[in-house]
Amino acid sequence: MGFLNVPAFIFALLALPILLLYMLRLRRREVWVSSTFLWQRLLRDREANTPWQRLRRNLLLFLQLLALALLVLALARPFVTRPVLSEGSVVILLDGSASMQAADVPPNRFEAARRMALDLVEGLGPGDAATVVLVGPQPRVLVAPTEDRAALRRALEAAQPADGPADWEAACALASALAAGDGERSFVFLSDGAVSGNLPPLPGKVRFVRVGERGDNLAVLALAMREGPTGLQALLRVGNFGQGPVETRVALRADGAPLDVRSLSLPPRGTATLVLDDLPYDLQLLEAQLETEDPLSLDDAAWAVRAGGGRRVLLVTPGNLFLERALAILPGVELTRLPPGGPLPQEPYDLLVVDGPITTTLPAGNLWIVGPYGGTGGVFTDTQTVRLAADDPLLRYVDWDEVHVLRAWRVEPPPEARVLVEAAGGPLLFVAERPEGRLAVLAFDLHDSDLPLRLAFPILVANLTGWLLPAGGLAESAALHPGAPLPIRPAPEAARVEVIGPDGELRSPSDPADRLGVYQLRHLDADGRLLRSDLFAVNLFDAAESDIGPREQVVVGSVEVRAGAGTSEGRRELWIWLAAATLGVMGAEWWVERRGRR
Repeated sequence: MGFLNVPAFIFALLALPILLLYMLRLRRREVWVSSTFLWQRLLRDREANTPWQRLRRNLLLFLQLLALALLVLALARPFVTRPVLSEGSVVILLDGSASMQAADVPPNRFEAARRMALDLVEGLGPGDAATVVLVGPQPRVLVAPTEDRAALRRALEAAQPADGPADWEAACALASALAAGDGERSFVFLSDGAVSGNLPPLPGKVRFVRVGERGDNLAVLALAMREGPTGLQALLRVGNFGQGPVETRVALRADGAPLDVRSLSLPPRGTATLVLDDLPYDLQLLEAQLETEDPLSLDDAAWAVRAGGGRRVLLVTPGNLFLERALAILPGVELTRLPPGGPLPQEPYDLLVVDGPITTTLPAGNLWIVGPYGGTGGVFTDTQTVRLAADDPLLRYVDWDEVHVLRAWRVEPPPEARVLVEAAGGPLLFVAERPEGRLAVLAFDLHDSDLPLRLAFPILVANLTGWLLPAGGLAESAALHPGAPLPIRPAPEAARVEVIGPDGELRSPSDPADRLGVYQLRHLDADGRLLRSDLFAVNLFDAAESDIGPREQVVVGSVEVRAGAGTSEGRRELWIWLAAATLGVMGAEWWVERRGRR
């Protein structure tokens, strides 16, 4: 134990006046007697009137000296040393991703991290400020830099985890901006360490506190429906992130009614795929639920919504059997093929796919260009992939490692484009959001690559077409991820729309789909009559979040920060407890004095 204000002990000299007052205090007691000459106690009464006398036992004196001692100790500001995560002002980055809902530490990882954050706030010294950033799909500041511990506690107690992955890069950029110009600050990560890649550098010391113990977990990684040759089919994929083999069962429900129960055997750190045939012809909503007990129950269920039909796709090509077949087998697609060189039809199409040279002015709308011949940039043959946006939803389940491209056209992406596959010579695949519609460009001829021979090709076609087509077609609803806005396009005759969330409560149409489950979009006319009802399924389908094994380190900038490393000696002051004890002793002294009077 130490003291921050040692000169305060000089106030202990106040005990001397208290003792003097008790030594000089006259102790007289009025007694009616017949004659003072008959009493021997007269002599003792005279002795009591002497100015100096020996102290006797007195409870009031003891309580007053005790209150003074406690007050002097409080003024001296005693403290005890303990290991702390941070000294001085701090920025707390609280992980609020889906994996933090794992219950391998009671009650779950997020609650454990919240308690750590509260302890860190309680350990702040005088003049130290704290900032709290909740790291979720959209990181947000819970509390700006402040010294108000009550405000920090209220913000932490109100924080809730999200059902999606955390955007750590955006969170680090936000934390750096909050700490700019405020002197020395430290950054504390309260997380299970599920951070992909290297994070941007932070202007201060970084501490990583790991939360979590277990890594065994089962998860539904994919669930989708399509029209097969013999009817409706469904594809289910389950992942095992534990170190041992697992036997489990999957319960299937069709439009809320029990459908089937299937058994699955999963290898260690592996997956198992199940193809479901003979589904009901009128099925609209398929639900899969794992019958397992693992730390993270969030990814044990998934939903698939049957795609609406009748999406018109126009393919302009000199003859590309690979592309034509890949588009034709997609559910809910009405494919029309035209040779290049002629005029385009006047009737509108939901998607225009141009394969080969562009010989006419393209109309506004959603557009997919494959092999843009004749571009001014020329051809490049350095097509080895140097960057792959593997986390982008459009490349989900697309294995590009075995794809080889002979040559490609050099095309300059627009400023707002997202480059999904980039080679040393230029982009091979990029997409962009334009005012006139969505755009996707595959910068090479399919015949100049082995992509059509790979399993990645039909998956890529389905992903791109699902993104390019308007909402309501090609199972776009099944591709929603937590935190994404609902693709709401009201019916032309609808006066208003309503959104009912997975919990059955009415939500604002502008709210993001932040919870897993099925959302219902209701189209209503001016009289409130239901015109149409659409379903949207929001699934996790994120192997990085389902792999809940706690990490030992995170990389910030170029520095590896290990879990638990970098703790220092901090101080916990005790003056507030001594001040409270002083008030208690003074109250006891008041009670004893009043009782003595009575």
